[in-house]
Amino acid sequence: MRKTVIIAVNDPHILYLLQRYAEESGLQTVSACQGIDLLALLAHQANPALLILDVEWPGTAGQKKLHGVKAEAATRNIPVVVYSCLDEPADEWNEGVAGYLPKSVMYDDFVAVLKHAGVCLEPAWPR
Repeated sequence: MRKTVIIAVNDPHILYLLQRYAEESGLQTVSACQGIDLLALLAHQANPALLILDVEWPGTAGQKKLHGVKAEAATRNIPVVVYSCLDEPADEWNEGVAGYLPKSVMYDDFVAVLKHAGVCLEPAWPR
């Protein structure tokens, strides 16, 4: 059974790119673009191996969003990878974060951060 990753990003083009990266890595994807409440619901239903969280959604402080994910019982134990334009994340981001993806994410960076977060990957097709 394929592992699931929830991708919660604001930009539909980046969502598409990250979905492609995840699917090429053998993961199933679920997208969440509506906020923390939906993330908790999806996490409960999908039992994800990882959550990729865009911390720069309009109208919401990224740190508050991350803390909200870690405060919810359904999402607190899911490894979170922060997707951000920050070159060096501030110290307050380090707690509860399994890794970081830069906004100009390349496939190799995507795979490396998933492995660092403890997600075992099985390519969708042999190379």
